[in-house]
Amino acid sequence: MTRLNKIISMIMIFFIIGCEDKNEDDNEIVIYEITTENVSDGPYYFNFVSGTKDNSTWHMVYQNLEVSFGGAKYEMPSFSLHNGVMMAIDNSLKFEEINQSPSPSAFAPENGRMKYEGKNAALLYDMQSHKVLTSKENYIIYDTVTHKVYKIYFDEYSSGVVLFRYAELPGN
Repeated sequence: MTRLNKIISMIMIFFIIGCEDKNEDDNEIVIYEITTENVSDGPYYFNFVSGTKDNSTWHMVYQNLEVSFGGAKYEMPSFSLHNGVMMAIDNSLKFEEINQSPSPSAFAPENGRMKYEGKNAALLYDMQSHKVLTSKENYIIYDTVTHKVYKIYFDEYSSGVVLFRYAELPGN
């Protein structure tokens, strides 16, 4: 009988150990990688909550912006945010290392800062190489409707298509 008790006790111990909560996994931030459509095909509206292209409930738009240069007009690819979204920039850490939302006071309306030629433009034009480059900034956005916070990083621009990463951040 004692041998049976030992076996039952061991099985219960293995069961308890196997069912132990793993709190470190609860805080894991999932980073999503998005490839836009070609900007020449029309505006690309993106919803961070659903993680999909969405023309009706969007947070960020990728579209061509008409700019003047030397008397001529050109179409330049540009990102901007919906009026219901606020933005902060966090370059104190690498994108992957950002795991907390900044203070609510860090956010301000975008007001064109993310657009082409804006103070924090997501896409830049290199006059020397005649190429569109991506910014090295970490964008943190706050959706005033859902009260969710996301970090965004623009990885690559190629022939009108942009690859970017984003993740939802836990709030303060």
